[in-house]
Amino acid sequence: MNTDQLIVGIGNALVDVVATVPEDAIARHGLDKGGMALVDGAAAETLYGEVGPGVQQSGGSVANTIAHLADIGLSGCYLGKVAEDDLGARFRREMAEKGIDCPVPPMNGGSGTGRCVVLVTPDGERTMSTHLGAAQGIAPADIAAALPERFALLLVEGYLWDAPEGGAAIAEAARKARAIGAKVALTPSDAGCVERNRDAMLAFIRDYCDILVGNHHEVGALSGDDDPDAALAWALSQVGTVAVTESEKGSRVADATGTYRVEAEAVSRVVDTTGAGDAFASGFLGGIVQGKPIADAAREGARLAASVITHYGARDGEAARALNAG
Repeated sequence: MNTDQLIVGIGNALVDVVATVPEDAIARHGLDKGGMALVDGAAAETLYGEVGPGVQQSGGSVANTIAHLADIGLSGCYLGKVAEDDLGARFRREMAEKGIDCPVPPMNGGSGTGRCVVLVTPDGERTMSTHLGAAQGIAPADIAAALPERFALLLVEGYLWDAPEGGAAIAEAARKARAIGAKVALTPSDAGCVERNRDAMLAFIRDYCDILVGNHHEVGALSGDDDPDAALAWALSQVGTVAVTESEKGSRVADATGTYRVEAEAVSRVVDTTGAGDAFASGFLGGIVQGKPIADAAREGARLAASVITHYGARDGEAARALNAG
């Protein structure tokens, strides 16, 4: 393993349950289309009862990003908590098949491995309903024991601040990254997550962050201005490297060399936008650790994002094959 290019991700370890639903299912379950809602166990069971098992595939935002590193020939390590159950075994197995090390031990007991029910409406938009389960159990001690001694970059998932000890786990990882000279990147996850955890994220950006990667709604929620240009300018005043994505409009990226606009790659048909931002982050950050110019790194991110939105699910795996066949 080349630790000079090793990327470590920390986040909520989940198994995605992807299902196609009619448009009215979103409002019927009190969800905001295109967003992510945290739900308790009872609400999760109600929704799961309607959509059925769907197609299951290991997921979680940063877990997807780390998994996609295999597509560009890079090594990854993922720190997240699953349970000692069937879904947890599936998560660990699918990451291992990608060559991804998951050194945090599984949890015994509790409410089981976290799951994210991804509802895909006919227009390809995805709406997520997440029950965190065992993912909430990650603690600083897990990070201290599992974090590799050497790595190039740490990627932090904003959603992790929703876990009881998530903030402390993030700080533990960031301190260790700083101590070995590794870069620290943040993906805010979604605008709602920023609203719940804005003060904590801003403090983290101030104290640890070198790279910020997110869509313009997320970065806008952090900056207080949803205008993409204003969001980018604010982000660049906080960190050295920024990528702000705008779906089909591509991305705006910036570092000390300047600011660049990178077009999205054209696709024949958008099937499901689930995981497009995760894939972009993989290509972009992978390019950064490989020493590519920032615009070239963004083009790699655009290529990976385009490969994801033409099939169902956040990865080209069982979910993609089964739902496309249907």
